[in-house]
Amino acid sequence: MYSIQIEKNAENFLKKLNKKDLEMILNKIYSIRANPFRFLKRLQGGKLWRLRVADYRAVVDVIVSMNKIIVIRIGHRKNVYD
Repeated sequence: MYSIQIEKNAENFLKKLNKKDLEMILNKIYSIRANPFRFLKRLQGGKLWRLRVADYRAVVDVIVSMNKIIVIRIGHRKNVYD
């Protein structure tokens, strides 16, 4: 089971969301703890991964040796990768 760490940047974005979207994103993030690579897709040119949650994307880093998932950034799909 992987542990989840949410960075300050992602946390600030979550604070701005309405309750419905916030719960949807957090439920999806915490649901991937058992088998994260089933739901993640690697981003081009790096070691980061993305998680799709409706119109939002979470950019995460997975540290297998420490069983840790670090949520680096969350945003709308049109501008999360900028």
